[in-house]
Amino acid sequence: MMKKTFLTCLALLLVVAMLATSVACTNPTQNPASTTDGETTAADTDASTTGDTDADTDVTTDAATDGETTSDVEDEAGPYVYKHVVVVGVDGAGAFFKEAETPNLDKIFANGAVTYEAITSTPSISAQSWGSLFHGVTPEFHGLDNGITGSQAYPADSEFPSFFRVIREQMPNASLASFCHWNNINIGIIEDGIGVHKASDSSDVKVIRMARDYVEAEVENGNGAPTMLFIHLDEADAAGHNSGYGTAVHLKKIKQQDAWISTLYDTYADLGLLEDTLFIVTTDHGGSGTSHGGSTDAEMKIMFAATGKTVEKGTIGEMGIRDTASVVLHALGLEQPASWTSRVPSGLFKGVVAGDRPVYEIDGSDREHVNVPTPEAGSAGHISQFITDKNLVSYLTFDGDVTDEMGAATTQGGKLYFVEGYFGEGARMEDGYVSIPDYAPGTSSFSVSLWINTNGVASDPPLFSNKNWNNGNLSGYVFCIKSGAVQFNMGDGENRMDFNKQLPLNYATGWMHLTLVVDREAGEVRISTDFGAFQTMAIPEALKDVSLDAYDVLNIGQDGTGTYSAPLSAVVDEFMIFDGALTAADVEALASYYGK
Repeated sequence: MMKKTFLTCLALLLVVAMLATSVACTNPTQNPASTTDGETTAADTDASTTGDTDADTDVTTDAATDGETTSDVEDEAGPYVYKHVVVVGVDGAGAFFKEAETPNLDKIFANGAVTYEAITSTPSISAQSWGSLFHGVTPEFHGLDNGITGSQAYPADSEFPSFFRVIREQMPNASLASFCHWNNINIGIIEDGIGVHKASDSSDVKVIRMARDYVEAEVENGNGAPTMLFIHLDEADAAGHNSGYGTAVHLKKIKQQDAWISTLYDTYADLGLLEDTLFIVTTDHGGSGTSHGGSTDAEMKIMFAATGKTVEKGTIGEMGIRDTASVVLHALGLEQPASWTSRVPSGLFKGVVAGDRPVYEIDGSDREHVNVPTPEAGSAGHISQFITDKNLVSYLTFDGDVTDEMGAATTQGGKLYFVEGYFGEGARMEDGYVSIPDYAPGTSSFSVSLWINTNGVASDPPLFSNKNWNNGNLSGYVFCIKSGAVQFNMGDGENRMDFNKQLPLNYATGWMHLTLVVDREAGEVRISTDFGAFQTMAIPEALKDVSLDAYDVLNIGQDGTGTYSAPLSAVVDEFMIFDGALTAADVEALASYYGK
């Protein structure tokens, strides 16, 4: 009897133990502990860009000690799809995370995938790099730079959409949000009109706080956490510029940002969101000395770290900054645009091996052109028969020399090469330039039309200018070409205007037409490429009545000094200056003149 009772009790104990194990298995990822006790000193202290603050207090997150579940996440339905993706971008931190004290990130990514060898875009500048991260392509395709992103919205119909736009198109009800210190990202990298909640502040800690508050409010209101959340922090980059990248001041700022990022991670933990969240921390570029933009390892190598249910613990394989866009879409189970040249790297997601990098070829067939002679003055095909109400004051055909058909005096500086032009011949400018002495528009309106054929340029060589282009604040004006854009600048010695317009993707595959209009009566500048619609920018109030006269010469292919260091590697043809402001109808007339 005692033996039977003992066996019965033993059986009951085994049943209880099995039930306890079953209950525990139904809740494998309990919410980790939070670090809100340290929040006031570590995350809510407003820090200056380089100063020492209480944010240096060591704050470590317990959230990462449990890590992410490593259970098998593949099932018959296919790869696991995350409900939320968070990308925190730390500007100017490069691979210096490895040298800085980052106890929180170390714990957050203890079971995640990390690389300090990812490569950013060239040049290693913020707009070019963040543009690649969002749009899945290199700068030659997205065409962004710091000037463009600060002054105009990214085209909503671009063939290189941001991952925000792709998410919106494939997930119409997705919640999207971006909180940035550097507002250029919200202005000119993420498209407008696609339902992204955008906010910015000039303090990193306030950016983090805004993001945390937004997520908490959305969850509390029943809307749920954002499908895609991007956060940009900028103070490490400011510390690098001011004190040097990799210096104690720079590394100390990264340590502060480590603490602030941990509070965002803890917010997701406290709200029970980590189970369905891919959490990423990365950067745009590093730096050397107090600058960046070059191709040294210190400037080009960046950290990328991710943690989530399907992330493989270890080191990520070969990766470029543009691959972040593919990672985001993969995590959400979305299709990648055919125009992107990004891919998911090996060693990031379990069972995912990087495929061949996609290639996107630029079609230049629309720039193919059969050369014909320049129409003769007085003929029915001459420009004077197409634009009749504007005074053509200068017309250089470059047919073997620099003669101005309108009779204006011209001189040649350096060596020009007269080669096949759009009509007749054109002038190749890299070793020389042309001067039109005494052209002085003052406060009057004027317009310029020209053709250009280039395989690409370095830096920002002037197409034409009457000012010293070494300083954009100086008096006068310049119209220059850069990689993927043209820029109009005017200044008065103190104030300046910079108007950037992106060029067509295939601009460097053949002849491109440019029209610049400086309309002083309307108080605006207009630019057209290839006879398309004008893009317009208002002249700042401080410059509206300023004379544009500087040097007593207009130089084509150089600045007003004739000594600017960046040569114009291009053929220029059909250079025309009109008094007054050309209209859209005039541009149509120009198109007819050129058979377009």
